[in-house]
Amino acid sequence: MPSSERQHAYGAIDFLPIVAVAIIGIAAAVMVFTLARGYYLAADREAFQRDAADYGAAFKTGIERHVNSLAAIHAFVSSSHDVNRWEFSNFAHQILPQNSGFKAVLWLPHVAGKQRKAFEAALQDDGLYGLRLRELAPDGILVPAGERDRYIPVAYVEPFEASGGLIGVDLAQDPIYAPLFQRARDSGKVVASAPLQRALVDGARAPLMLVVFPLGRDTVLQKAAPQRISAQKPVMQSGTERKKGTQSAGAPPDLEGYALGVLQLTKVVEDIVGAHAPVDAAIATGSGTALNVYPASAPGEPAAPAMALTRWFGDAEFHQIRRFAVAGTPFYLAIRSTGMGSVLTRLYVPAGAALLVLALAALLAQTMFAITMRKRQVERAVVARTVELSKSNRALAAEIEQRREAEGALRIAKDKAEAANRAKSAFLSTMSHELRTPLNAVIGFSSMLIDQPGASREKTQDYLGEINTSGTKLLDLINDILEITQMDTEPPKTDELVYLPDIADAVIEKMRPLAAMAGVTLHNAVADSVPALHGDSKRLQKALMNLVSNAVKFTPDGGEAVLSAGMGPDGLIIEVRDNGMGMLPGEAAKVIDLFSQGDNTLSRRHDGVGLGLTFVRRVADLHDARLQISSVPGQGTAIRMTVPSARIVPAREVA
Repeated sequence: MPSSERQHAYGAIDFLPIVAVAIIGIAAAVMVFTLARGYYLAADREAFQRDAADYGAAFKTGIERHVNSLAAIHAFVSSSHDVNRWEFSNFAHQILPQNSGFKAVLWLPHVAGKQRKAFEAALQDDGLYGLRLRELAPDGILVPAGERDRYIPVAYVEPFEASGGLIGVDLAQDPIYAPLFQRARDSGKVVASAPLQRALVDGARAPLMLVVFPLGRDTVLQKAAPQRISAQKPVMQSGTERKKGTQSAGAPPDLEGYALGVLQLTKVVEDIVGAHAPVDAAIATGSGTALNVYPASAPGEPAAPAMALTRWFGDAEFHQIRRFAVAGTPFYLAIRSTGMGSVLTRLYVPAGAALLVLALAALLAQTMFAITMRKRQVERAVVARTVELSKSNRALAAEIEQRREAEGALRIAKDKAEAANRAKSAFLSTMSHELRTPLNAVIGFSSMLIDQPGASREKTQDYLGEINTSGTKLLDLINDILEITQMDTEPPKTDELVYLPDIADAVIEKMRPLAAMAGVTLHNAVADSVPALHGDSKRLQKALMNLVSNAVKFTPDGGEAVLSAGMGPDGLIIEVRDNGMGMLPGEAAKVIDLFSQGDNTLSRRHDGVGLGLTFVRRVADLHDARLQISSVPGQGTAIRMTVPSARIVPAREVA
């Protein structure tokens, strides 16, 4: 096999592990996403089923409470021989506030035909002057009741203010109420109507259910405290004077009348399922697939119109139907899930986990790719160098001689540079010692005095605090000056291969504690695709540290600072942007001067001597870069360093 083909085969083999890592990473990400989403979906389904069961049980308890409250009214009337309209009202007002699902509760006695006048007189004695028995005509208008053997009129109703007009209305011949009374009389038990759209009571929300208790000696619901009803019973009482009468021949034996409640099922749902519940609930009536839903309304809002069950379920992810019955009359409670919070959780959390797996796989693949490319680059360089040496054999002797001379010159230059470096190091060491030692002593002794309460008067303590602060600031000033001086003494290393994403990661990581103390959020927007450049890595990192430090320092609590980089028309643009207090137009040009922070207000409010941007400007000059500052008062500052394209390293050279 020719060498070129052999190298090509070896090159393809080198990339196989990278492809394998990428495929495995994608497969792992898909698996993690699927498993995480399945877990959260199962958890949400279980939570919905639990909530549906809880609210269903609460609804059942609420319905039972309403029915039992009507039974209490039934028992109150049946156990007393001296009930008037006022006593009925007082008793009902104790029950209705806890059972707001009732639009109205009524007491309807059996009145024999011959007792009609006595009943009407009793109503008039109760303050309902001129009242006569009435009934509903086929067209829905109230007309005087006709003569018959038996009447079932409304004697008491609460709330009286809303439904008092029903008193005296005979329902014995009403096509809706009469069959209910017949069923209750025949069974002796509580009965309920099918869900209705409307009833005699105005303003009731559909669907309505009429619940009827028969009152008589054999009434089944009187097991706990049975009350025997005598053959002669009072039909009505007004004030303190009883109006007595006997049951007519048309009235069933031992049956006095009926306690009736107009139950608003959606109101019971509203009381149980609040506005912030994790589910929505509605009443459904009908059968099979033709169920109609009556959604519950928020307090103060009009009742929502009925709609098809499938339409109400809509795009709810979980829904359920529960069957209930009152006295054997069935209806349904429809429950659906609400909100997008759980849906977003099932999307974002698995997606985040999958992205994390992909990121790890991409990082591993990128590292392997970089190693492979570097290895191939070295191999190509070795081959090229070998070919070049084989072609330049004749000039080898002269080249060796030139190398010897060059090495001698390099040794001399190296010796001179080392001597200069030693002299510089000695100077810096001496200067550092001579300046820092007394300052450290001042700071140390002043700190000891401050830490000893009672050692001196209060003003002395204040003075010592000022000494300590001033010494610390002076030490920082000397450190900054020495750092600026070192740029003049140390030779620049602008030929290093600088990877800006690595520097950005290091800067953000080091500055994150300072930003956390200041309440500022840091963002690293330097992508891995930013090209490398030739420069001084250490000083460039220090310059970015100064820029980010300034952004954190001059940004109020709750602000943010962003470090970004990207290619522009003139080269690589490195930018630090914040949304802090900003600067006036005349201040932006001054902040890069020595010992300057801008205007006097900034100098008084923030620590520092103003050497940070001076250092940044020198680093920019060192890299032939252009430094630009743009700032808007109250909106923030952006500082850009544009590195010329000549310093950008092509991707093939980095590889």
